[in-house]
Amino acid sequence: RFQYGNPDVLCSPLVEAKKNGTDLVEAFAHYVNDYYVGTFRASVASYDQNYLKNTTPAESSYRLWWYQVCSEVAYFQVAPKNDSVRSAKIDTRYHLDLCKNVFGEGVYPDVSMTNLYYGGTRIAGSKIVFANGSQDPWRHASKQKSSEELPSYLIECSNCGHCTDISGCPQAPSNIGGDSSKCSSPEAVNKVRKQIVDHIDLWLSECQDQGRDTVTKQGSRWSIATY
Repeated sequence: RFQYGNPDVLCSPLVEAKKNGTDLVEAFAHYVNDYYVGTFRASVASYDQNYLKNTTPAESSYRLWWYQVCSEVAYFQVAPKNDSVRSAKIDTRYHLDLCKNVFGEGVYPDVSMTNLYYGGTRIAGSKIVFANGSQDPWRHASKQKSSEELPSYLIECSNCGHCTDISGCPQAPSNIGGDSSKCSSPEAVNKVRKQIVDHIDLWLSECQDQGRDTVTKQGSRWSIATY
């Protein structure tokens, strides 16, 4: 799975390098430099703990994400034991030390309390739409089974990744209301977008109806009180 879709951008050069007997690490390094940093515009600073310590950074989303990881969800992306391009040193201890170094003593991901507060698999909320791209590994941390008050949709296409419903394809650099025509199945993206809009329209209309009912009832009480 590829968080931001476009698997061919990484896989094709690696397959070609394997066929030609060239260095796979060098091929991967070219991908990181040319695409991940160049085209994708990912910030290397987001992995720098000194940068993350800055409480007024130029780009605040990195620090905010890490604080949520370190204080609530503990989504530690550790290296697999075998066949990983990620260093084996990126383990649970690495992340716990990062949390302590960046945010100080006492900041620890209390996952049990987070699940208790938000309901865990029994989500303590309603009127929430969950939309995930089929290539996004994070979709497995989302709600998979749809229900009336908590609808869930999977956008299936070969380059549909993280936030495809919002950004279209490619998913980065972020582009709100992005171009779905560049997705391998624009129809799949547009269909889910329409379903999301339909849900929001319905819920807003229900809120307006409830508001009118409340005003009517209050008016009746005021009529009685002033009579």
